[in-house]
Amino acid sequence: MPFLGLVSCLWGNTITLWPIGDYDFYLDDLLVFRLSLVWLLGVAGGLVGYLLSLLVPSRSLSPQQETFFFAMDFKLAGLIFLALSVFFISFRLVNADAMLEMFAGIESVVVFSIIAIIALAFSYPSRLMFFLSATLVFSYCIANAMTGDRDFVVLVVAAIVGLMFRYNQFIKFKTLLFVAVFMALLLVSGVVVSMSRMDVDLTSDNITQYFLFNSWNAIILPLVQQLTNFWDGEHLRYGQTYLDMFLSLAPSPFYSSFGMEKPIMVDNPALWYYITGLGGIHVAGVAFENFGLFGVFLNGFISVCFLRLIDSRCREDDFLRIFLYMLCAASVMHWVWYGEIYLLNSLVFYVMALGLFFTMKLVRVLK
Repeated sequence: MPFLGLVSCLWGNTITLWPIGDYDFYLDDLLVFRLSLVWLLGVAGGLVGYLLSLLVPSRSLSPQQETFFFAMDFKLAGLIFLALSVFFISFRLVNADAMLEMFAGIESVVVFSIIAIIALAFSYPSRLMFFLSATLVFSYCIANAMTGDRDFVVLVVAAIVGLMFRYNQFIKFKTLLFVAVFMALLLVSGVVVSMSRMDVDLTSDNITQYFLFNSWNAIILPLVQQLTNFWDGEHLRYGQTYLDMFLSLAPSPFYSSFGMEKPIMVDNPALWYYITGLGGIHVAGVAFENFGLFGVFLNGFISVCFLRLIDSRCREDDFLRIFLYMLCAASVMHWVWYGEIYLLNSLVFYVMALGLFFTMKLVRVLK
């Protein structure tokens, strides 16, 4: 979507990438070519990854296959996820503006905890679990929107995609059409919440402008700056950013206790490459910053290969696979906005959840 502004170059001399504020760009043919090349290489890398993944045979896990964990391990851990989710949703509903900064620091943990409950409902369906998970999602959306935050969108998207993944055998064209319409309405709701947060009048013209040009367009502005000023390769970090991402995965108190500075702050990972007044940078910009055009192609290739691996066939009641799938789905938007650090955070949460499941197993065995 950030590259949609390039389409206007087919019939006009002015390419509008971000018309809101003072960020109108009048791009020459050279920069249009460079932006188009980045887009083409990213798509080509993803396409090659997808085609190669088709050569790998699907492996269907037998329902009788023994597993290390049992349903009770997941359900016991689910009580902890439920308590954590209810506490912070209640806190935010009652004190929408109080200590918001502290709450935002663990926003992803709350979203991931709710996703764990939803995955339990999909894996071990019951009326109670579906009601509980739906209530959590709805309550979180209300609590999130009250503060002008639109991150509730990622939770709803993860729930919908997870539901389609779990019951894929029932998905028909009409269902996909309904989901597409719902996703569009969800996107509009996020835009309206964003406009309300910025005190923008909710007129039809403003809604149209913010719908077509929102933060998904703004994240291309650092890439425009990169392609303008650093095309010759003097910017290359040769993987330093990705190393910093891995080194930033530990909780912040860990760095403070050792007197260390966290390479990339999780509450705003965009700070590693920042334009004043704007937020993140497109994932292609992260790849270009580190390895140039080859990095853009490689990023698309590896990303699609990873997603295809997660999307491979599995047992319908495989909680761990559904849980992982939904965590990745919830991370995709921020992944594109800020780079892979959000995906890494979701994988770290997954590993920590595995530790919790193992603890629950030990508790059961010792009893």
